[in-house]
Amino acid sequence: MKLLSRRTIIIKSIIAAVLILVVKNFVFKHLSLYGQDFHDLIELSDITIIFTGAFFVFGLLLAATMSDFKESEKIPGEVASNLEAIKDWIYLALRAPRTGTSDLCKEELNKAFLREELLSITRGIISWIYSHEKDSNIIFPLIRRSNEIAYYFAERGVDKEAIKGIQENTNAMRKQMTRAYYISRNNFIKPAYILLKSILVIVVVLLLISKFKTPSADYFVTFSMTFLFCYLYMLVSGLDDPFDVTNGEIDIDLKPIDRFEQRITNDFLV
Repeated sequence: MKLLSRRTIIIKSIIAAVLILVVKNFVFKHLSLYGQDFHDLIELSDITIIFTGAFFVFGLLLAATMSDFKESEKIPGEVASNLEAIKDWIYLALRAPRTGTSDLCKEELNKAFLREELLSITRGIISWIYSHEKDSNIIFPLIRRSNEIAYYFAERGVDKEAIKGIQENTNAMRKQMTRAYYISRNNFIKPAYILLKSILVIVVVLLLISKFKTPSADYFVTFSMTFLFCYLYMLVSGLDDPFDVTNGEIDIDLKPIDRFEQRITNDFLV
């Protein structure tokens, strides 16, 4: 069952190809126009240039979406690295000598508070990525909470390098999540999707009314072309939002953040 859920594009494409094949051979072959059978209106050799052009257009749009996807693949690892760095700066703050003479500078740092803050930030980022809405009113205040750790240290005379390091990693993480937000929210231009859908419909219609030399060529070409174009369309649509984790096949790998969350749950200031 899990294997099938990870192969939804292939399954949908096969179903579409079989459906078109059935419609052509069991519906169109019984229809005619002025004595001309619907499934023999056009010679396949007359329209091969259309298929070539269609593949070219799909290739261009696929390359455009792939560039965003490749950039998105880096974001989980970079966010996890920044969170890991913040964790290391917290360890430094706990061990380095402290300055200042105020009462806050003399009290012991609250390890339970620091652990809970970092855990909450990490789990919040993971929940936001897994969410459907990708609400900016959630993620940016959440990232800002890591600066609260820096403020907490500043009030208690913690080493300035630790405070500076936390702020730098927070700013880097904010840039990464801002990029993730805009990739997720700004879909590919609408006219491009209209073009893709138009090409897909034209290709399917041409396959339905094309004449082939042999029945075996009819079955093979109709099935193959329908499968390929449906697959390409769903692939471009999926790559357009790599942070849509409901699409199990084309979402980005969140293991770096998930594994970091597991590590700090098990060993961070336990």
